[in-house]
Amino acid sequence: MKPFSKLGSLALVVILSLAAGCKKGQKNYTPLPGYSGTPGASSGLGKGQPILPPARPLTGDGAGANGADAATGVNNPDGANGQPSREEIEGMLADREQFKANTVYFDYDKSAVKADGKANVQAVASYLKAHSDNKVAIEGHCDERGTEEYNRSLGERRALSARDALIALGIGADRVVTRSFGEDKPAELGHDEAAWGKNRRGEFILLTPPPAGGLR
Repeated sequence: MKPFSKLGSLALVVILSLAAGCKKGQKNYTPLPGYSGTPGASSGLGKGQPILPPARPLTGDGAGANGADAATGVNNPDGANGQPSREEIEGMLADREQFKANTVYFDYDKSAVKADGKANVQAVASYLKAHSDNKVAIEGHCDERGTEEYNRSLGERRALSARDALIALGIGADRVVTRSFGEDKPAELGHDEAAWGKNRRGEFILLTPPPAGGLR
């Protein structure tokens, strides 16, 4: 009986280990229409690639007055929040390098642009003022904590907060489109504050008109 007991105990340990490993499996990612890329990696949009915004804005103006409530992530079918439409942006070129150094970072579970990020927003606004034919896409991101649904909503609030900051500096609302990736595209793969702090961010992507005659 003793050998059998030892064998049974070993089998039980193996089963429990496998079960625990399953619980730590990858989360289910929600695909975003109009964007490419692998979940868990940085966005697949690179310099010179066309950006495809949503067919209609994802949320309202952040206060719930114009369109959907930002906390729910419900689409605004009328486009009342003033964001550029898909037709206005489709075909523009996405440049991720221009504003790479101007990424803004957020505190845990917060969406307000911090004081140390305002200079980055100002730099983006100054560039857009000097290039009136350009637009910008703002992508909101979160760290891995919290549910996917909550993080998608939080990411959108962060993007909208950065958008509001640009508008306050004189950039037209029709030149700024927002998207949220929630926790799906971390900048750093890690499970500590060092990684989380870099993942709670808002990225600015410059949108430029295609060259005359179309893409070559």
